[in-house]
Amino acid sequence: MTLYSFSHRRCGDSHDMRMASLKSHRHIKQRGSVLIMALISLLILMLASVALISSTDTSLLTAGNLAFKRDLANQAERAVAQVRSQFVSGALVSETVLYNDQAAQNYWAHVLPSTKLPGIPDVLTASAKKDDITDTATGIRLRYVIDRMCISGTVPDKATCTMGSFVDDKGGTGGSTKVSAGLGPVYRLTIMALGPRNTQTFTQITFTH
Repeated sequence: MTLYSFSHRRCGDSHDMRMASLKSHRHIKQRGSVLIMALISLLILMLASVALISSTDTSLLTAGNLAFKRDLANQAERAVAQVRSQFVSGALVSETVLYNDQAAQNYWAHVLPSTKLPGIPDVLTASAKKDDITDTATGIRLRYVIDRMCISGTVPDKATCTMGSFVDDKGGTGGSTKVSAGLGPVYRLTIMALGPRNTQTFTQITFTH
């Protein structure tokens, strides 16, 4: 009986040891699984942070470029004012002068070819084209050309030119203004504005004179 009882206790101890060993292995596996999940979660958070930073930088860059383009579009008004003064009281005020090219005034009496950019005269983007207006404080440069919507540089008529109506408020006597309507060729003003960060915008205006 004594031997049997002793043998039974040894079997019980062995069983307890196996159970303890299994529990220990189970705890180790559980800790390993938790560690792997924690590392995966950390990696996901890191990737999300990098994506968020990249998205923020892209948004700021896009917003900055849009602001530059809006400023360039506003600066183009300076070229419009300069061209208007040429037609009202400057070198292009005479109607007969407009029958021929006036390169010094950036004026062409016929439609300029546009082979590089749709609707943009090639002469405007040529490397030989000089800046017409420069703002040294902001680094903004403006270039412009004026072309008449005619097939050739001749006296304008409906057969060779695109015509449009206009209102002339010049003239009159005794301080009064004489207003008259007429039909004249259409002129196209194309402005290229160059700014910081290689920002570039184009503005086009058509008018009659």
